[in-house]
This record gives sequence, C-alpha cells and structure tokens, in this order.
Amino acid sequence: MSYRLMFTINAVVLAVFGVLLMIMPEFVLAQFGSEVYVATLFVTRFVGGALLMGGLLLWFLKDISVKTQKSVALLLLAHTIGGFVLSLFGMTSIGVLRTNGWALLVIFGIFALVYGYLVFLQPKPSPAKSHTPRKAKDAPSMNSGQSL
Repeated sequence: MSYRLMFTINAVVLAVFGVLLMIMPEFVLAQFGSEVYVATLFVTRFVGGALLMGGLLLWFLKDISVKTQKSVALLLLAHTIGGFVLSLFGMTSIGVLRTNGWALLVIFGIFALVYGYLVFLQPKPSPAKSHTPRKAKDAPSMNSGQSL
C-alpha cells in the first residue's frame, strides 16, 4: 500500500462524510442516536465543512514527495488515534453516540492501523542500482588517427 493510495481513500471518505454532515446533519445525527438541537445542527455543519476541507487537502497532498507524505501520514495517524479514543469516549462515558458508534470505531481503527503500518512497518524501497558501463582503461580511442 502506498501513501498516495491511502491519501486518496482517506480524502474520499472525509469528503463524503463532510458533505453528508453539511447537507443532512439531522439524518447523520439520527444514525448515531444523538440529540438534535439547533446548536448541534449548526456545529455539525461546521464540522462537515472542516471534514470536506480536510478531504480536499488530502486530495492535493497525494502528489507530494514521499518524505513529506510520511510526515503527513504521521499526523494522520495521531488524528485517527485521537478520533478512535474520542469515539470510544462518546460511546461509553458521556453517551452521545448511542447507536452505530461502532462504525466510527471501525473506520478510525482501520485508518489508524494502515497509517501505523505505513509510517512504522512498511519496508523501505531498495535503492536503484546504477547500470552505467565502465570505461575500458586500455581501449584505443576512436579519434586517435590510427587506421586499422
């Protein structure tokens, strides 16, 4: 798996959730069994805009250098671990996510595992061997003026 592929998948997931949260916040909140208040809808739309922006940013970051991609992947690993912990916290102690909270845990968990693999366990590509031919030391020069 490459950083480019993972950034593309993550960008699509973020953009889809962002658009859903912006356009249909009542529907999305109902899927998680959360209360729907005017203030909650307002904040949900802002979160949707931030997710959409994050998805677009990742879409544009998929073509940067591998060294920079690794740094971004480390940041995304921290983000997914934090999202996993906050989703678990929202399900267990404060009860905001009453139903289908496991879906967030699965999504954050899968992304955290893949980013952890990419950052820490992915084998390094072997350096390309140069196949430049060696010059012969005692070979006659073509421009030496000698005839055969």
